[in-house]
Parts: sequence; C-alpha cells; structure tokens
Amino acid sequence: MDPLAVIRTIWRMKWFAFPAIIVTVAAAVAVYFYGPRTYESTISYALVNPKIPTEAELELNPALIDLNADNPYLRSSDPNLVANVVITRLNAPGTQEELKRQGLGTEFLATPGAGGGGLIVSITASGETEAQSLATISELGTLFEESLHSVQTINGADERFLFTPIVVAEPDRATEKLSSRVRTVIMVSLGGVILIFGSISLGTWVESSRKAHRARKADAKAASQADAKAESEAETKAASDPKVEESSAADADAGAESASAERTRVSAADERSTGTGTGTGTGDDTGTDDDSADLRRGRASATR
Repeated sequence: MDPLAVIRTIWRMKWFAFPAIIVTVAAAVAVYFYGPRTYESTISYALVNPKIPTEAELELNPALIDLNADNPYLRSSDPNLVANVVITRLNAPGTQEELKRQGLGTEFLATPGAGGGGLIVSITASGETEAQSLATISELGTLFEESLHSVQTINGADERFLFTPIVVAEPDRATEKLSSRVRTVIMVSLGGVILIFGSISLGTWVESSRKAHRARKADAKAASQADAKAESEAETKAASDPKVEESSAADADAGAESASAERTRVSAADERSTGTGTGTGTGDDTGTDDDSADLRRGRASATR
C-alpha cells in the first residue's frame, strides 16, 4: 500500500476521516491519563531446611526421639520439591476464587526465585489500586505459608521437622504497571484505526452515490430536453402544415374556377360563331376572326 495514496485518500475524505481521527486521539489520551490503572506488588520467600536433631542432641534430650519426624519432603532427593508443590497449589484456580470472594485482585503469579530454582519463591499480585494490590499480596503470603505447612504435616510431622518460610523481600508499596496502560492505549488506537478506515469507506460510498445521482439527473435532464425539442418541432410542423394545405387548396380552387370560366367562355364563343355564320354568311369574317382570336387567348390562359 502506497503511503502517499493513503494520505491523499484521507485528505480527499477529510470531512469523514478527520472526525474519526479526532475521536481516536481524544480517546487514546483520555485512556492514558484517566483510564483504569494496574498496580503491582511482589513478595519473596526463602524456605529454610528443618533442623534435624543430631545424635548428641538425642542423647542429651531423649524426648526428641518421640517426636514425629515423618515429613515426606525430607525423604526427597530434590530439595526444591516442597517449593514446587506449594507454587503449584497456590497457582490453582481455587486460590483465585478465594481472592475474588474477598473482593481482592485476581491477577497473581507464584514462581520459583532467581534463576528458576532453589528454595526461593516469588509471588506477584496486581490490583486496580495500590491498596488492593497490597491487600492481595498479603493474603497470598498468608495462603502460601498455610499451604507450605499443610503439605508437610500430612503425616503429622512435628514443627521441628518442617521447612519454614522467611520473608526475603516484603512489599512496602505497589508500583504502577505502565505496560497495562500502554496496552489499553494500543487497543483503543487499533479501534480508532478501524473507525477511521470505516469513515473513509463511508465517504467513498457517499461520493460514489452522489456521482451516480448527478449522472442520472444529467441523463434525465438531457432526455427531457430532447423530448421537449422533439415536441416543439412536432408542434411547429403541425402549425405550419395547415397553411400549406390551405394555400394549395386555394390555388386548386382558383385553377378550377378559371378553367370552368374558360370553358364557359369557349362554349359561348362557339355558339356565337355558329349563329353568326348561319345568319350573315361571309360578310361577317371580321367578327369571326375576332372570336377565334379570343378563343385562342382563353385556351392559352387555361393552359397556364
């Protein structure tokens, strides 16, 4: 995708894109400064091996022999076994349900200490406020100590033969997790990007619809003008045709009347010529010649 093409598209659809951009920026800023925050606190424990009575101590204090030393984790070749068992129990869903029941934070994690081994256990808890985070880590510390004690006394082992926890790093305050706030801003920004591209798509659709509407309107106008022109030409032709017909009819009537009059005149001339020849004989040649001349002029006129 060409960045310049994207910029040109955004600029072309600025009336749709700019409101979405403003909303996105405003939402991201508001979430960063005023959105929910997450505070985190950590506590670390060191597990101390139990003090097993020596032979000398047993001789000095024979009562130690009667103590129950049946701690199953003392028989393990892995000294980290007890720590791993307690971490597993603490990360179980039941712990989360207990924290939720008490109204504490439900985001926490128990892990082995530095290097991922040894008898060091680190517990991290998160909360919406600093106080909630500290309260959650305190409750998790209590649950950790109780779980450590219960797994070792399953066979009724005496306290002298148990691993004991010592707080290495006690939380005095909770610190804000900027990563959670940044993650929220990123999510809001991604939603804003989707909103921006949706606005641009909407603007493109509106622009295409407007172009199509203008094209249909122009076609309708052109068709209307063509129809109006055709109707005007038809009306003009219809208005001019009656005049031509009337003129032709008048000329035809005039020609017919002229021909009829000429025929009447020729008939009269013939009658006069016949009557004159019978009564006067050859003495009237001059009148007969005049009538013949008039007859020829009448026929010529009729022919024209």
